[in-house]
Amino acid sequence: MGLLTRYPCLRQVIVNCKTATVFRGVLWRRRGGYLVLRNASLLRPKAAPVPMDGEVVIERANVDFVQVLG
Repeated sequence: MGLLTRYPCLRQVIVNCKTATVFRGVLWRRRGGYLVLRNASLLRPKAAPVPMDGEVVIERANVDFVQVLG
């Protein structure tokens, strides 16, 4: 478990998934094996961010790394 239990909730983050999908948003909570982002956008190379409606739920097993924004 280690680092996975210490995600910085209620902070602006960029979540990089193992599938090469990248999301930016507020890490709202950890629920079971999932991360919940609010006010999220899908980030794509050389394209404008795509706003996501509602909450984005990401399986923690699919998370490659999380960048915490200052």
